[in-house]
Amino acid sequence: SQIYIGFVSIKDLLLAAVDIQVKRAADCNPLTGLPGNIIIDERVEKLIGNTAPFAIIYFDLDNFKAYNDAYGFTNGDMMIKMVADILTQLCSPDDFCGHIGGDDFVVITNGDKTEDLCKSAFGKFAEDSQNLYSEIDRERGYIVSKNRLGFIEEFPLATLSAAAITNREHPYASIKELSLVIAQTKKRAKQQTGNSLVIT
Repeated sequence: SQIYIGFVSIKDLLLAAVDIQVKRAADCNPLTGLPGNIIIDERVEKLIGNTAPFAIIYFDLDNFKAYNDAYGFTNGDMMIKMVADILTQLCSPDDFCGHIGGDDFVVITNGDKTEDLCKSAFGKFAEDSQNLYSEIDRERGYIVSKNRLGFIEEFPLATLSAAAITNREHPYASIKELSLVIAQTKKRAKQQTGNSLVIT
């Protein structure tokens, strides 16, 4: 690596620092304030070839569209912010929490606490999200809304799915390999109902 030694004015240094902060802020999700895709991708790429234990956990909401359609975008935003708050609270200072967009989130953490973190997120969401439903929907355990074809249908209350990729079995040699495993794991998690966790 090269080392550059030279002089720079305080003004230029401050302008460079502000420029970095502006670029970082521009990539943060406006709803949750969490880092967005550019920063997420940077963090994931740093894990390639890493031998230290890690887990990349993708969270998303099941039946969120039905909730959004029935309760409106304002309440939908409240549910997304709730997930962001739950994941942020469960993350330690060494963990990373990002918001891919919509109802999709990512947490990068130590591989040893993956299952505990996910179970805590499931439990906290199940408890806190009750306040976002009407008493009628809470009591019957589902909402009535139109499906994608416009027909009235019963939908379960929203739950979280988590797809976790760890380097327990082998380190990932490329971002392409990691992306493929992530896509397969997310698909398996979405095929399950309720609070589902799939760890690869």
